Amino acid sequence: MRFVATCLVAFSVAGCPIAEPPLTTIDTPRPVPTTTLAPITIRAYSSVELLAELESARAQLLIEDYNAAAPAFDRVLELAVEPAIKAIAAYDAGMAYDALGDRERAIARFQSVDARWPEQPIARNALVRLSRIFGRLERWDELEHAADRLLARADLPLMDKIEGHGAKALSLVERGRKDDARLHVGKAAEIIETQGFGRSGTPPPQLAQVSFAEGEIRRLESEEYKLVPVPPNFSEVLELRCERLLEAQSAFTEAMRSRDSHWSAMSGYRVGQLYQVLHSETMQIPAPAAAKTLKQKQLFEAAIRLRYRILLEKGLKMMDGTARIGDRTGEQSEWIRRAREAKRSLEQSLADEKTALAAMPFTEDEVKAALEDLKRRPKKP
Repeated sequence: MRFVATCLVAFSVAGCPIAEPPLTTIDTPRPVPTTTLAPITIRAYSSVELLAELESARAQLLIEDYNAAAPAFDRVLELAVEPAIKAIAAYDAGMAYDALGDRERAIARFQSVDARWPEQPIARNALVRLSRIFGRLERWDELEHAADRLLARADLPLMDKIEGHGAKALSLVERGRKDDARLHVGKAAEIIETQGFGRSGTPPPQLAQVSFAEGEIRRLESEEYKLVPVPPNFSEVLELRCERLLEAQSAFTEAMRSRDSHWSAMSGYRVGQLYQVLHSETMQIPAPAAAKTLKQKQLFEAAIRLRYRILLEKGLKMMDGTARIGDRTGEQSEWIRRAREAKRSLEQSLADEKTALAAMPFTEDEVKAALEDLKRRPKKP
């Protein structure tokens, strides 16, 4: 350890006597008081003293006394001279502010590490933390920048490479650039497969981000198969839509295996949304031209409502489970809020469906019988 020499500089200021007036004046000179200021001592802190303060602040961080830790780290950051100490203090301050929910200060501290001391090893961790905050805040442009900065480093361990590619993919797919996102999902997946990460036990959150980004790609692909206006090959399009939906659900489910409350909430919401959106589209399918009479049109509507009601039930089940993640873990992210709102919406939609079916001139059993009869009819060549 190199010690910084202690500098002691003392300043004393004495008042200057004012010259006496010429003897020719008749005024009597008034005595001017002499003012003496106490010496001001300026001393630089040695590395040992600052390290002691840094360790004290880190002890407060470990016991989750973030209100005391954050300003303590800022004090070390201000007083320190050595880049290594300043970088660590800035990083730890970012950790404390993040825990306090002060995201903007946390971002500022982490960004300062990357901008001012990029050569320090802790700068890599700062970029990881930045990417996670930007992802949670859904600030996709800034997430992409942080991911690029992370991937540009030469000192990345494999797990950080996975995190960098996952963050890059997420930033791209959330802005509709699914083809570019697929490239980074592929790079991350190659490392995961080669190293065998996540094959046994609970996958780390870095893998969850990659799986979520893959789910988002497949979700967008699924929603490209539009059911309205009704395509001439409706059955084929619906089948492809459902296949992509199940592929997206599989990727989101893989993300939930990490048991990270944030990724589980995001993934659970997206799975519920898949079913909610599909149900919304199926309810817009008009009656076929062959349905001439009111009764035929009503029967078609009743069949559609009964057949696709299961989509609401599946969506509601996922949203309910996602909302309970917040109740169980204390997670209060935007995704939990969305899940709770979607749950209320799905509950209302399900009640509306049951009311609409009850108002039809057919019972549910009669509609089911009609659907079974349709299945038994021979298909036209």
